[in-house]
Amino acid sequence: MAVRPRVILIATAVAALAVFAVVQDRVTAAGARRYAALQRDAIAGRGHSVTVDEIMRPAIDRSVQQGLLWGGVVLVAGVGLAIAIGRPNPESRIPDPERRRP
Repeated sequence: MAVRPRVILIATAVAALAVFAVVQDRVTAAGARRYAALQRDAIAGRGHSVTVDEIMRPAIDRSVQQGLLWGGVVLVAGVGLAIAIGRPNPESRIPDPERRRP
């Protein structure tokens, strides 16, 4: 069974979306954990009080940037693979079984 470039592109798009979502979630969660730790320290008297916006706004910006970066890496790799698979090898002497002769 031959894998078609269209199938690779669809699978790549789904994988890139999933990678974006996971990376964005993990980086945002790290920001939330940082906020909670800073607030615990402030309540215990070991630090100053912070607002949610102080910590979460940069964390969300960073999470979107990282998600786009890694999702883009997956997308570029998948497109490259689809191009490599879809390009016929002119040096091959094996006929393509899907190509019809006139």
